[in-house]
Amino acid sequence: MTLRTLGTLSVEGVTFRREKVLLLLAYLCLEGPQPRRRLAELFWPDATNPMNSLAQHLVHLRGLPGALAEDGQRVAAAMPCDAATLRDLVRRGRHEDAAALYAGPFMDALTIPLGADLEEWVFDTRDAVAQDARAALMTLGAQAAAHGQAARAGELAARALTLDGAPPPDELDLPRLHHLLSLAGHPLAAQVERDARSLGLTLSAAPAPVSAPFAGRETELAALNTLTPGQTAWISGHAGMGKTALLEALARSGGWTVLAGRAEPPYATLSPLTAAPPTHPQAAHAALRDPHLRVAIDSWDAADPATQAALTHAAAARPGAVIVITSRHHPPFDVDLHLNLGPLSPDDLRAHPEVHARTDGHPVLVGHALRGQPLDLRLGARVRAYPDPVRDAFLLLALQDQPNLRATRAALNQDAGTFARTLSYLTTEGLTSETGRVYAAATTREHLNQIHVHAALLHLRLARALPEDTAWPHYDRSRDLWEDPDETRAAHAARHHAHTHLKRGYPGQAAALLDTLSHLPTLAVPHAWALIGVGRYQDALNRLNTLSPHDQQVSDALAARAVTLIRLGRTDEAVTLAEQISGSGPDAAHAASVRAHAARMREQWDAARRHAQIAADLWNLHGDDEAHLTELGMVARAQVGLGSEPQVAFAEVLRRSQDLPSVHGMILVNYAAALGDRGSTTQAEAELHRAVEHLTLAGDRQGLATVHGNLGVRCHLAGQLRDAIEHYRRALALLSGSGHIRLLGVTLSNLSEIDGDLSGFEDALTLLEQAGQVELVQQIRLNAQMVSVP
Repeated sequence: MTLRTLGTLSVEGVTFRREKVLLLLAYLCLEGPQPRRRLAELFWPDATNPMNSLAQHLVHLRGLPGALAEDGQRVAAAMPCDAATLRDLVRRGRHEDAAALYAGPFMDALTIPLGADLEEWVFDTRDAVAQDARAALMTLGAQAAAHGQAARAGELAARALTLDGAPPPDELDLPRLHHLLSLAGHPLAAQVERDARSLGLTLSAAPAPVSAPFAGRETELAALNTLTPGQTAWISGHAGMGKTALLEALARSGGWTVLAGRAEPPYATLSPLTAAPPTHPQAAHAALRDPHLRVAIDSWDAADPATQAALTHAAAARPGAVIVITSRHHPPFDVDLHLNLGPLSPDDLRAHPEVHARTDGHPVLVGHALRGQPLDLRLGARVRAYPDPVRDAFLLLALQDQPNLRATRAALNQDAGTFARTLSYLTTEGLTSETGRVYAAATTREHLNQIHVHAALLHLRLARALPEDTAWPHYDRSRDLWEDPDETRAAHAARHHAHTHLKRGYPGQAAALLDTLSHLPTLAVPHAWALIGVGRYQDALNRLNTLSPHDQQVSDALAARAVTLIRLGRTDEAVTLAEQISGSGPDAAHAASVRAHAARMREQWDAARRHAQIAADLWNLHGDDEAHLTELGMVARAQVGLGSEPQVAFAEVLRRSQDLPSVHGMILVNYAAALGDRGSTTQAEAELHRAVEHLTLAGDRQGLATVHGNLGVRCHLAGQLRDAIEHYRRALALLSGSGHIRLLGVTLSNLSEIDGDLSGFEDALTLLEQAGQVELVQQIRLNAQMVSVP
């Protein structure tokens, strides 16, 4: 026998019409065992003797075989009830059986008056049972949609919407109902839209889950949509690489069902595909046999082991369904298609080039960028959620263009095992590559800029751990936190960094860096070399003069002073210092070069050739190809002075320097000068234009300024004043920010001479005088002719 409460009130198989007795039985069926006094007070609140009333009704129930189970002061039902069975079926996932059992509203046939509390229980239970029935119908509708049965899905959704006894759908049910009804083109979709509007909801004709804008995975999406029945695809990638976004796009493309991986109970992940949750492998395999089914599992890592076993079997047996699986790991079995997702490339985002530049192609950040959301806020919120050691590891890596993992571990004071686990965590979270490179590091640095003190502390920790040759940028960002021991090491790091700038051909950057550390005696010599590089010769002498008398006699200081003096035209003093330097080190190479330049200025070409060759050999000994070839250029110039043809003298050095465009360009400048001295002006100008090509390729702005200055002088002397002005202005533009006083002063004086700007001319000469170029100023005054462009 079964108690029927849905759409009727009766006991199956018997004639029994006492409503309150059956209501009491229904209450016990749904609420479980109850104390007698609780039942008496609920059912007969106004009775003189509620316990007596209860006893009389229990007598009637005892007349129904198997209806009651009594245990002292507690009473329980022993008879099945359709409402209780329906609710249990829904909890167990047997949605089809549950929907079939619903025959109408709970206790709808009740006609007797009830107390307030009991009446409230009846109404609440009626709503709850109807909601369960509606949920079962909606689940069945979703399953039908997954199998491409749109009409069936619409029919089930319509039943759920109009279910007798159910309350109006809420804001959670309305979008689901609307989706199913819209798929079928059902007229009730319009009613659901109106109901949604009354609740302030806006539903589209084809609702879809809110997701990140989709970009850059069009090729992968197309490949997934070409899978045929029985095939399996696997999408792997670290967290944040766009696996879920790709599945969302797949679902929007039509005909796909996306199932979230669930850890329990067994086969929980696959349960939406069946009327009742699978309880054994055969049932799970059967759920994947439909060749019309296209299902995506997100993700393998979250799915229960039983589902994983079923999917493994399906990949081998090819039962019919198209299956797509996402995971952070590579597939453990053979698949038909494996897509391993990483950051999006510039080509993937060619429609949004600025987005790739900001995000490094990290899919999560790409989505935020396309939505116009601040990336630093996204990263900031994510980073703040990490434990302190993980967060600091991430930030320390983000501060480095090329992460030094050994130094990062030292800065964190972590043992090797702990650091390995930290790095692995960051990698699997999709924040860094396996080498520790942080995706969109610039965005993380923007976030760090908002927490200045913490950022400076991280920079200092990193600076202390990094090798000196790479530590300076981090010392520079943490100056306010330096302690006494930091100053010495920071000075060494600054020396390395300035040397790098000089070797790359950026003396202005080296000078600007060391200008900020002019109080440190240990940096006087490298500072002087940087100042020489930008033509600030007087400043270089002044810096060298800050050294103690003893330190001024050290060979590196002597070499720097000698080079400064030769550039200032103080030839005799320069040679006297150069003669004091011995040995075969770089200082000796500089000394030989100084003596070669002095001999050239005196047109002592044999001595110039001999000293330049010595300098070239010494630089070759030290492996400095650029300096070696530069001095060979001087050897070639001296050979021309000794009578060789320029084409012959320069042929070998021009050939050997072709792989070094900056050096090759400056050798072409000297070659052009030699040709000009021999009267080959046309060829000389052609070589200068070739020099422009090579120096442009090298990015050598100072060299380019030198060439345009030379071309300007040629045009100036030839009376081609408009062309001269153009070259001088190009030279000035190239010198902007370089700090190269000598070139800047000469170019300004030449330009002012053409413009007839006496005030500008004098200002330029004053600039040169302040830089120590007294003899050069005298020569310019001697040669100057104030003219103007016609």
